[in-house]
Amino acid sequence: MFPAIARRVISRSLPRIAMVAATALSALPSQCAQAEQLTVNWQMPDYPPVIIASGPAKGQGYADVFLQYLMAHTPDLKHVVEYSSMSRVFGLMKQGLPVCEPSLLKTAEREQYVDFSDPVEFVLPHHVVVRADRLNRLHAYRNAAGAVDIARLMRDTSLISIRQEKRGYPPVVLDAMQEAAGKKNLIQTSDDDEGPFRQLASGWVDYIISYPDEINWFANKLNLAAASRLVYLPIVGLPDYTLGYVGCTKGPWGKKIIQRVNKVLARTGKRPPWIDAEARWLDPEAARHYEDIYRRYQSSQPSAK
Repeated sequence: MFPAIARRVISRSLPRIAMVAATALSALPSQCAQAEQLTVNWQMPDYPPVIIASGPAKGQGYADVFLQYLMAHTPDLKHVVEYSSMSRVFGLMKQGLPVCEPSLLKTAEREQYVDFSDPVEFVLPHHVVVRADRLNRLHAYRNAAGAVDIARLMRDTSLISIRQEKRGYPPVVLDAMQEAAGKKNLIQTSDDDEGPFRQLASGWVDYIISYPDEINWFANKLNLAAASRLVYLPIVGLPDYTLGYVGCTKGPWGKKIIQRVNKVLARTGKRPPWIDAEARWLDPEAARHYEDIYRRYQSSQPSAK
């Protein structure tokens, strides 16, 4: 038996103890929610006009617009943006560190260490880019429709091209590059995207392979003279469009982020805002072509309304 004074102290203390306990229990849900909040580290290479990390158009790339939209529609996630390089992106992913990149081409090699979302971006595919005054050099490798047989072109060791490090290429282009690997006509370069355009404009290389939106961006940025005007040609075997994806480090964490991305994508409607952002970075002719292909693509989708 407790002494009477002890019983009175305990009796007076019990309500306070109960109140403290109730307060602590009521705080648990919010603390658990905080503890469970997912942080997404977005690695953002300076890759205009997809990701524009500096200059007057900073943040206006079409992957920038997508990411802004995603952030606004996922308040439950903590988003951290870090400007980076493609080499760093894939280096971190291969190490298993939890990072994402909002605009990736899906390739078999990347699928070994990257989990990909549903399609996000809709872009015109890779083209062969050449100076207008050297266009005739590629004549022998073009079909009746004007498209280039890239495998035959890359077997011509007198015509120099570039393969960029860490850049994704579609299978038909990648196969041609792998066949030409080690030969004098295919130069391996860093992941600097402006460099190949400078080399092409100056005549150091004969052709490069790039997207139409990049071609328009760098032609304007470099203010190319009429003598260095660039033209671009379709590649035999490529579809009319290319899809881009969010990529996250492969594993349970990456799958959680990709699931959240896919939920947002499922509610964006027929024409999400980053489609307009993509179209505005094309030259007028390419923009018209883009709109025609996008309409056909949308009409072919089962979910289109």
